[in-house]
Amino acid sequence: GSTADPVVQLAPSVTDQQASQQRQSTAELLAATDANLNKISARQLTSSQQDMVNQIHTYMQQAKAAESAGDLQRARNLAFKAQLLSDEVLRH
Repeated sequence: GSTADPVVQLAPSVTDQQASQQRQSTAELLAATDANLNKISARQLTSSQQDMVNQIHTYMQQAKAAESAGDLQRARNLAFKAQLLSDEVLRH
């Protein structure tokens, strides 16, 4: 007879409350990034800054995709990177 393969869970299990907090944190980071991008959009950007803005958009899309896929930690990390990068562009 054959036996079923064991299910391997790579991500640490999180409680519903932790998952909710991660989703909230991700949403707040993305909202802050959006606010920064709105401020940046009124400025003339150097090509380097424009490249950074493009990377911010990529991080935001990846964060939303990761969240949709249930990878909440990755979503938050990507949202955090987007927010840090938007802060950097805003400062210069």
